[in-house]
Amino acid sequence: MTLASLDMSGRRESEIISPAKYSTTDVVDNNNDEEEIEEGDNNDNSSIFSIQSCSSAASSFTHSNSHLANYRFENNRRYQSFREGNWLLPNDEQEQDRMQIVDTMLSLLLDGELHLSPLGQPRRILDVGTGTGVWASDMAYKFPNTRVVGTDLSPIQVASPDNCTFEIEDADDKWLYPPNYFSMVHTRNLLGGITNWQRFFEETYRSLHPGGWVELHETPCKIHSDSPDIPSDLPFMHTMSLFASTSSRLGRVCGEELFEFKDYMATAGFVDITETIYRLPIGPWSSDPTERELGRYNMLNFLEGIEGFSLAICSQEGEGDAQDMVRKARRNILDKRARLYVNFVVLRGRKPTACETLPNTLT
Repeated sequence: MTLASLDMSGRRESEIISPAKYSTTDVVDNNNDEEEIEEGDNNDNSSIFSIQSCSSAASSFTHSNSHLANYRFENNRRYQSFREGNWLLPNDEQEQDRMQIVDTMLSLLLDGELHLSPLGQPRRILDVGTGTGVWASDMAYKFPNTRVVGTDLSPIQVASPDNCTFEIEDADDKWLYPPNYFSMVHTRNLLGGITNWQRFFEETYRSLHPGGWVELHETPCKIHSDSPDIPSDLPFMHTMSLFASTSSRLGRVCGEELFEFKDYMATAGFVDITETIYRLPIGPWSSDPTERELGRYNMLNFLEGIEGFSLAICSQEGEGDAQDMVRKARRNILDKRARLYVNFVVLRGRKPTACETLPNTLT
């Protein structure tokens, strides 16, 4: 599967994302021979760069408060105006294109599955932090008799089927959904968007009907290397570590605090809690064909996204040169010798049925 095979229905076609703007002699193969990526080359990276990127042409978001689309602009990037600062990354077309790359990468990783939880015939599904709304829309197509609701701080969602709606909401607020309402609550890359994850799981538990599932698809903000010879202070690693520290200082963890969530879920009452960890290479350095393809996607994900992370650090900390951070980090991202990767985690749990929660009175 390559990016060129993607169905872009529901979105406009925009510029072709090409590696040419990232050309550098620091891109190397496993034999330490230097190679320069050039647009149109028939090399390891050619399949990923033939994609025409896509951002939402027409949003299915409707809201009486039109002021929510009065975006904030800073450093030539666009950010949400609703609850300004509650999400540190941009919401512009460049960021939406990156989200599409991530969605496609995760589809490849999960063999086309949208979820791992056994759902049967769900009645209602909530996608918290829906972003462009692609996952919510895909779930609505998969389950045409299910009502799918996606919530986000930004009105940037794609056109969707009739059984899928989007709302501008902050998941940090008190949830207004009635108890026992949803069959599934889902997140994807919501780390950095919640101030109190214990409360999040309590609200999720209350909102799910007995037997319903919560499923998180999250990537902790920590860069790893598969090579023992790579120092732990590479500029790219340092930048992502700084972003995680900045977000944590603002009360919104986005790092390996994720691995504490199992305890929060158990405390809230969830059972059948399962944590599955996948390795996502950054760049096509792996000998495994699937990992090489995943690495191509993930390399472009970070090449496109590193500017947003760097700008957030400099804006929040009031110091540093974002473009210098970007240049140094991109050299690391393109270096196959670094053998970089991130972990992708699927964390899920089930709300027990009534009979499972009744006290055992038998002697």
